[in-house]
Amino acid sequence: MKSTKQTLLFLTLTLISVTTPLWALSTDKQKPVEVEADNFNLDDAKKITVYSGNVIITQGSMEIIADKVTIHGVRGTTDKVIAIGNPVKFKQQPDGNQGLIRGEANRFNYLVTKDTLVLLDDATLWQNGNTFASDRIEYDSKRSIVKAGDKKAGSKRVKVTLEPAKK
Repeated sequence: MKSTKQTLLFLTLTLISVTTPLWALSTDKQKPVEVEADNFNLDDAKKITVYSGNVIITQGSMEIIADKVTIHGVRGTTDKVIAIGNPVKFKQQPDGNQGLIRGEANRFNYLVTKDTLVLLDDATLWQNGNTFASDRIEYDSKRSIVKAGDKKAGSKRVKVTLEPAKK
């Protein structure tokens, strides 16, 4: 019974942590997390949860669609989330008058303790007609810093398209 309670607690903490909003409506984190997938595997000993096959994760305005999502836990909390797809897609509505944020890449790495999302391999972010594209886009939500490209990895050039302000 204790093992079942620990497993359920780990699963609940995993789901809450995986959906910590980076650019979210402030009310998103109070909404329920819903996960759909063709397959689910929880390895309690290794603290790894894997959802695979048409994975859809939603919480409030946030939605992630991937082929596979792997969640790594450390001491009862989520440490890292890896989403893989062709491509992985996400969207989320931020607070205020900002437009919907959409993104896609073949791989998303979310480093929970650093509040950092890394989009890898053919990554693109869109908001309000503005586009950021590169092989690597990193968003540090603690410091509100976006970086794109990676000279060390021989990344393609960064392409940014900014729409003029409307009068």
